[in-house]
Amino acid sequence: MNYEPFQNLPMVLETPIHNEAKVENTQIWADEIKLLEGLIGRDPEDAEFLAEAEELQSKGASERAKINGQVDKKAEKDAAAAAKKGSKGKGKKKAKVEDSDPECSCAE
Repeated sequence: MNYEPFQNLPMVLETPIHNEAKVENTQIWADEIKLLEGLIGRDPEDAEFLAEAEELQSKGASERAKINGQVDKKAEKDAAAAAKKGSKGKGKKKAKVEDSDPECSCAE
C-alpha cells in the first residue's frame, strides 16, 4: 500500500471467494479492503504493525497450506501429463522417403 512506484496508479482489487459453499460473502471483501486501507502510511517496522502481521500470518497459515497443496498437486498432474505426451512418439521409426531425383547426390 505504501510502495512509491504504485502511488496514483489505478488498480483493481480482486479477492476470490474461499469458502466451501462458494457463496458470495461481501463482508469478507469489506474486511480485506478495510485491512488494506489500514496499511496506508504505516511504518512496516513499527512493533504494532509487526504484531498485526504475525497475527494475520498465523490466521491464514492453514488456508495457504491448503491452496499450496492444490497448486502442487496440479503441477504434478500437469508434469505427468506432459511426460506422457512426450513419450508417445518414442520408439516409432519414421518412414524412409525415397529421393525421386536421380541427379541429386544428397547423403541419406
